[in-house]
Amino acid sequence: MDTDFIKSFKNLTLEPGRGETYSSGEPSLYAHDTYGRGSVMAGRPRRIFLESWETAEEARAALQQAGIRYTDLIGSGSTHVPLRVATAGIPGDEL
Repeated sequence: MDTDFIKSFKNLTLEPGRGETYSSGEPSLYAHDTYGRGSVMAGRPRRIFLESWETAEEARAALQQAGIRYTDLIGSGSTHVPLRVATAGIPGDEL
């Protein structure tokens, strides 16, 4: 786990692993920020997978030991946004 990189993000969530092309259910750490100016998605929300563990207890212990602050969403939901929703309104999104 790259603690310094993870701590560079202000908004972190621990939640079941789920993305556009996968759903593991493993406790996973995600960072949340926005896409930069050089992206066609500039200014839109960005969710970045950082790490996963086999159990929520392992994840919480590792994050606590590393001094990483996060919002715990295990058992209460996911921040996953479907790609079609995230890219709505971008030219060429109808492809």
